[in-house]
Amino acid sequence: MSVFLHPRRRARRLIAALLGALTGLFASALPVPAHAQDHVVPPARVITWNLVDWPPFYLLEAGQAPASVEELGEGVIDAFLRRVLQRLPQYEHRFVVLSGPRAELERKAGLGLCSASSMRTPERLQERYFTPAMPTVQQHLVMQRARAASLGLGAAGVSLRKLYRQEPALQGLVMSKRHYGPELEPLLLQSPNVRAIVAPKAGNLLNMLEAGRMDFSLEYPMVLAHHLSQQRPGREAPLVSLPIVEAGEPPVGYFSCNRNAWGRAVMVDLDKALREVAAQPEVARLYERWLTPSEAARERPRMERFFAARARGGVKIE
Repeated sequence: MSVFLHPRRRARRLIAALLGALTGLFASALPVPAHAQDHVVPPARVITWNLVDWPPFYLLEAGQAPASVEELGEGVIDAFLRRVLQRLPQYEHRFVVLSGPRAELERKAGLGLCSASSMRTPERLQERYFTPAMPTVQQHLVMQRARAASLGLGAAGVSLRKLYRQEPALQGLVMSKRHYGPELEPLLLQSPNVRAIVAPKAGNLLNMLEAGRMDFSLEYPMVLAHHLSQQRPGREAPLVSLPIVEAGEPPVGYFSCNRNAWGRAVMVDLDKALREVAAQPEVARLYERWLTPSEAARERPRMERFFAARARGGVKIE
């Protein structure tokens, strides 16, 4: 049989080969369906850490992810994360800055993604493993100073339930995909005047609040203090943070990773490193740089108790 093809047959074969190559190329670019995510295996020794532009929890240079562990900032969480990752040299650590919805998409597409600032919820346990990392402080109600004064709200504390009844027209705006704790979350969900939006960083909401785009938000007082410290010196603070009566014990912050075989193996190593770091006396004071002296004195015993128990306790992976 002759190995030479008729020009038309040769052209048809060439077109078929090109179509096949293009089909494969487009197929590889498509997102992985949610039902197929368990079959996507990230590189075993690479961890991609999702950071958040959220000072002073994270202090990112120009809001960008660092290139290495050593370049992590001196915020509460990134400074703590650096201590942990220095005990995991067997991994290559990469860093990204993704919104909550984008992080979910990347995780489902097979990216080996971990976070150092997660709140554990029953819904999130379906997608991620969690291990307790460090305590948090409680979030406050944040309002314009003048508006809070006009409503007679003081530093002793504010009841969200009472505020909703007395001022039903107040509009609130909070961060989408942030968990506000088991006591506050239901109060936010039950109000028709509280909306959640995706924002690149917490400071965006605080700027919107200053501009009068809404009446209140919820934020950590240290985040508000850092935000106000970046403003013109001598200017009276336009925003105030007020404790919320219904808020219970501050929730614990967790490390989390994909809920698959890769994530489980990584979490075992992370849990061990977290217990070792918890034994370091200075970690209980990572918050204090960002608290007032009275706040630091109040929070210190709780921080010390948590880290002492974490250092002595066994494996804690959910």
